Amino acid sequence: MPNGANSPLPLIWMPPLIEAWRGRVTDADIVWVLGDVGSLNPLRDLPGTKHLIFGNDDKPKGMFKESGAFASYSNSQIHGSDHGSMLLIHRPNDAAENDVPVLHGHTHSMPDEPDPRFVSVSVDKTGWGPITLDEVWLRIEMRKRGMA
Repeated sequence: MPNGANSPLPLIWMPPLIEAWRGRVTDADIVWVLGDVGSLNPLRDLPGTKHLIFGNDDKPKGMFKESGAFASYSNSQIHGSDHGSMLLIHRPNDAAENDVPVLHGHTHSMPDEPDPRFVSVSVDKTGWGPITLDEVWLRIEMRKRGMA
């Protein structure tokens, strides 16, 4: 996907995304990218250790594996923390039916899933950049309480 040709986000949004990323992420941070990367070019130089959950537009997968931009890559990941476990996935409808919170991308500006377990972190729902794990868990709690 040179120059983000297959990216669902127009290239005009790359400068705000890069600016937000640089303002929020340090080299010591771990960042999970939940798919639909678009162009690898700006991502390589951004701070943080990056892990990719493949999105439907991240093709060919070999390009991402060979890029060196990511410490790991997979279709989904169970992420554990002091708060509990959550499923990291790109498309919410690919999540299994269980009680684990689901952090996903893919839906962009569409309304959130009706199931409160699902929390979208598409960049257009996070101020165009990564958010912290504490912010993720706050969103999960707000969804459970019907506040978001």
